[in-house]
Amino acid sequence: MMRGDDWESNCAEYLTGTGKESGAFDKAMTETEIAWVVDQRLRTQCWETYPEVVLETFPGRPDIIATRRGICQVFECKRSLTLGVIEQASRWRTHSRPEQAGMPHLIWVACKRPQYRSNNLLWWLMREFGIGLLAIEKQPAMEIRYSGEAEIQPQSYRIYRQLAPRIQPGARRSAQCLIDQLNPDMRIARPGARGGETEYMTPFKRTMAMIDTYLRADPEAERHIEHIIDYLNAHGGHHYGTDRSARGAIPPQLDRLGYPRTREWGCWFKAKPIDGPDAIEMSAEAT
Repeated sequence: MMRGDDWESNCAEYLTGTGKESGAFDKAMTETEIAWVVDQRLRTQCWETYPEVVLETFPGRPDIIATRRGICQVFECKRSLTLGVIEQASRWRTHSRPEQAGMPHLIWVACKRPQYRSNNLLWWLMREFGIGLLAIEKQPAMEIRYSGEAEIQPQSYRIYRQLAPRIQPGARRSAQCLIDQLNPDMRIARPGARGGETEYMTPFKRTMAMIDTYLRADPEAERHIEHIIDYLNAHGGHHYGTDRSARGAIPPQLDRLGYPRTREWGCWFKAKPIDGPDAIEMSAEAT
């Protein structure tokens, strides 16, 4: 047990995999696996999870944002408890525009359960910033053979809430601002994956997806950039600062993505040919 305002729970929550997940037979856990465990735990508790979210008003991508009944919590997942992961988690407190980005009610760090007491400085920082700690233990999957047959015993996890988080200052006023920035299409990412290893939704991708939907609604119709801007504004808006910025930035992006122009002059476009790729390739984003 810890002293003072520390709080450690010896009661574990249990989670079992299927034995088919990547790394199920490995004793060590990757960041992706730790984030997957956290994500599955939250889902079983009826939280809506948003992995690797890109927010226009906040630097970086939190590993997981979870919401339920107006409550919002954020998780940063790492293989071990280090100063770096605490710095990541504390960005919500040190961000220069918290009223625009929003403040989650609770902030957590999730990592492998250490076999020894971590650096006192790390615990002091977590208490100072009101950050909670989830510690995870893993029992790897095993293949059991008998009588010429093999059976897979899936991996299991024990999850300990080693340090209780505190409600963040200002969260009661600004957490809803953060929740309002979350959309269902942000849930496509794989928890804990690095940027180049998973798909994740960005404001740019959302704008382009809305344009693609508009143009495909009538593939043979030509649409001027003004028509496109009007459609975007009527369906939630675009990610550019002003309509003027959007008028200048969207046509070159449509050219790059292969949307044909229908006139030699002016910004008139139509949908991609039917035999073209269905998915919008936006790996080289530009804002």
